[in-house]
Amino acid sequence: MDVSTACFPREASLNELLHEPIIAMLMASDGVHSDDIRALYHKMERRTETRHNRARDLEAMERCFIR
Repeated sequence: MDVSTACFPREASLNELLHEPIIAMLMASDGVHSDDIRALYHKMERRTETRHNRARDLEAMERCFIR
């Protein structure tokens, strides 16, 4: 166990996951490159951010009209 995360466990970063040997072997067998995974991650991150912004805008509009 890593002493730095023993008391406060955290999720592995994308970079850490992509550097795991078993994941690298699986990706190689599937013909997937880490750049492909990173691009997909960033695309999904932008979509999530856009949805979050829309929800925030909707909440602001509701506050204006519903009192």
